[in-house]
Amino acid sequence: MRPGGATMLKIFTQWRCLLFLFCAVLFSQACNIINPHEVTPTYVHIDSFNFVQNNSVHPFDAYNHHPGNGVLAPTTHAIGSIWVYYNENPIGIFDLPVTFPVMASGTQGLQFAPAIAVNGQNNMVNAYSYYTLDTTTLVANPGHIVNYVPKTGFYSDVKVGTIANFEAGSGQLFLPWGGGGDGRAIEVVPGDTLGLNGSYWSGLITLNGVGDSTIDSTADSFSIPDGTAFIEFDYKSTIPFYIGLQANLSSKITSTPNYLIGVNPNGGGSWQKFYLEVDGFTAEAQSGITGVTYNLYIKAVLADGQTSGRLLIDNIQLVTF
Repeated sequence: MRPGGATMLKIFTQWRCLLFLFCAVLFSQACNIINPHEVTPTYVHIDSFNFVQNNSVHPFDAYNHHPGNGVLAPTTHAIGSIWVYYNENPIGIFDLPVTFPVMASGTQGLQFAPAIAVNGQNNMVNAYSYYTLDTTTLVANPGHIVNYVPKTGFYSDVKVGTIANFEAGSGQLFLPWGGGGDGRAIEVVPGDTLGLNGSYWSGLITLNGVGDSTIDSTADSFSIPDGTAFIEFDYKSTIPFYIGLQANLSSKITSTPNYLIGVNPNGGGSWQKFYLEVDGFTAEAQSGITGVTYNLYIKAVLADGQTSGRLLIDNIQLVTF
C-alpha cells in the first residue's frame, strides 16, 4: 500500500458512512411525505332538525281582508338534508339521518344549515334561506361518535302570509276555474287533517271515474312582494296534481294559468311538506309593471288506470322576507 493509502481509505470509509446516513434520513423523510401521519376523525351523528317556532315572525293575510287569517300557526317542515361547516369551512351536504367524520382538533365551531328539496326535486337540495343556521362547538374526540340535535326556525324578518288554511268560516277560498257560484269546489272537511294549533280542517278534492279531473282557483287574488318567495303547503294524496299561478296585470288583463310544478301522489298515508319557488315566475310577470296580483290554481287528475282518488291539502302559505 502506498504511503498515505490507509489514511485515504479511512477518510473514504467515513464519507461513505455519512453518505449512507444522509440517504437514510432522506428516505425516512420521503416516507413521511408519502405516508403522512393520519388524524383520527371525530364522528358526528344527526337524526333530524328540531324546528322551533319563532314568535317574532310577521304573520299576515295574503288577501288583506280575511279577519283571523293573519295568525301564524305552528309550522311543519321537510328538512331532509343538511349542509355542514367546520370552523366556517364546508364539509359537505348529507341526507338525514347521517353520521359523518370531522377532522377535528381542539375545540372549534360546527355549523349546520337546513336544506330542502326545492320544488320537490331531489337534485335541487338547497339550504333554505328562511331557516336559521345552528351553531355549536365541537370538542375533538377522535374515534368516537358525538350525537347532536340542531335547531332551526324562521328568521325574525320572515313574513308568512296565509293563502288558505281551510278553517271553518274563513270565506270563499277556492272556486271552479272562472269563479262564481256559492259552493266551494274544494270541500272544507274536518277529520283527517294535520290538527295544527287547534285547526282541524283541510281542503279535499275527490275524483271518481276514469278521466275525471278538476281545476280550482283561489276565489280572490293576492299580492306577492318582489324578491325571493316560496309557496309552502302540506298535502297527502293518492292522485297527481299541479300547482300554478295566474298573473293579473290589471283589472281587465290576466294571463292564462301557468302550472309551475306537478306533484306525484305520496300514497295518502301521511302528510308531506312541499316548497314551491315562485320568484322566477313573479319576476317575469312584474317586470316593469306595478300592482300585479295572482290567483293560485290547483289541477287534480286521475292517473292512467285510476278509477278514484283524493287530494287533501292544508296550510297553503306565502313565505317572503
